[in-house]
Formats: sequence, structure tokens, C-alpha cells
Amino acid sequence: MPFVNLKLLKGQVSSEQKKKLIEGITDLIVNIMGRDRNFTVITVDELGRDNWAIGGKTLEHTSLECRVVSVVNIKVSKGTTNADEMARMMKATKDLLVGILGNSDETNYFIIDELNSDGWGYDGLSMTDRGKMEQ
Repeated sequence: MPFVNLKLLKGQVSSEQKKKLIEGITDLIVNIMGRDRNFTVITVDELGRDNWAIGGKTLEHTSLECRVVSVVNIKVSKGTTNADEMARMMKATKDLLVGILGNSDETNYFIIDELNSDGWGYDGLSMTDRGKMEQ
């Protein structure tokens, strides 16, 4: 059950672009990481320029007008993804972002967190407990 949080600048993307990003990231999670589409969750946070800083300065005071700024944070259970899958996922996600939003070489950030299965879950059950139920 991957949980993905996509952070973008407010007003940076249209509703159609956001829909394409959500669909595209879901497809990558399924095709690269081998996860179930029905259990892949994606949230999108749109932050104001005054809530995002690079180099100690908020973006309201920089000239990043033409650049796209994004953070893609994927959370999965520890030990369920290997280094090759993570590298492929980061590259494919970067390509997806560029294809939909345009180039943003210095301002794309990718984080894949591997969480202890005892420390996360959904619907009141940890991933460890869910795994025991499936056996």
C-alpha cells in the first residue's frame, strides 16, 4: 500500500495536469514497484510561494517564475522495494513530471521512505497485522 504525497506550488498546475500526474504516478507505482493500483494512495498539497524556500529564501522572493517546483514522497513498507526499483521509479517520475509540467532540473525532489511495517497502516491495522491476516 504505497502512500504518495506530491507537493507543488499553488497555481503551478491545472486540474488536467494534476489528474495526469496522479494517473501517471499510479501507473509507475504499479508497473515499476509491482504494487496494487487499488491500494495506492496519492495526495496533492499545493503550497504558496511563501511556504516554500530554496537556499534560505522563500520563492516569493526568487526568480523561479518559469520553473516547476515539486516534491514526490513515496512511503512503502521496509524491505518491499529494492534499490533498482527505487532508482527506476525516481527516473520515471522525473520523466513524467517533465512530460507534463516541463523541465525543472534543480527543483525536483524525490523521497522514497521505507517504513517499519509495525509503524504504519490503514483502517486501524498496521501493515504487519495486515500481512498476518493475508497468510
